[in-house]
Amino acid sequence: MRSRSALIIAPCLLAAACAGTTPSLGHQPERGLSSILIGSRIILPTGETYSGRMWLNFEGEGEGEGDKGNGETYRLALKPGQPMLYQVEPDSYHLAPTRNAFGLQQETLHIEIEGRTFRAPFPRDIQRKNKIIVKPTKIVSLGILEVRLPAALPGREAQVKVWLDDGVAARRKLIEDTVRLMMDPDAPNIYRKNAIDWSRALDQSLVDLTAESPPIPLYKRANP
Repeated sequence: MRSRSALIIAPCLLAAACAGTTPSLGHQPERGLSSILIGSRIILPTGETYSGRMWLNFEGEGEGEGDKGNGETYRLALKPGQPMLYQVEPDSYHLAPTRNAFGLQQETLHIEIEGRTFRAPFPRDIQRKNKIIVKPTKIVSLGILEVRLPAALPGREAQVKVWLDDGVAARRKLIEDTVRLMMDPDAPNIYRKNAIDWSRALDQSLVDLTAESPPIPLYKRANP
């Protein structure tokens, strides 16, 4: 009986590994691990909603120390309006569609909005972005994944639009919102319990983003 159970469990574990593992949320920055910060928002014709969820993968290139070309594949679950601080191994990564139980990449993004399920083409501009380098004990702010569901024409399905707002302003806001949540006594414990541990890494992320910002001219050039 025990061997039969093992035969049943083994394929399930293999399928889960092929699809990607769910990283820990907001754990302490120990053992040289790193974190990524990603947010999401859902916009309906009636305005923004916080009822929903979406999934995408964060896939490693296997360039970390000891990886030997075998990078981690993480399956990220995003909740609108909530910064997600996921702990990951240091490596070079890229955002990608989720994979099925056999490890095959899906062509669409899985989105749930107010109890309804939608599928949207995974944006090519996200797949074409430069690789994301995550260094040990650092936090990398990826930006905010935005989903828009415009009003549908009579007799037609609404076409879901997806894009990643990874500008400096969006990534900075994500960090500031996370710091605010960590300091909020009414916030979920997952944010507050590691505020001190991650405060230095979050401060450094803000410094790094400031360095990316274009310089502000000290004076305006006069019109000819």
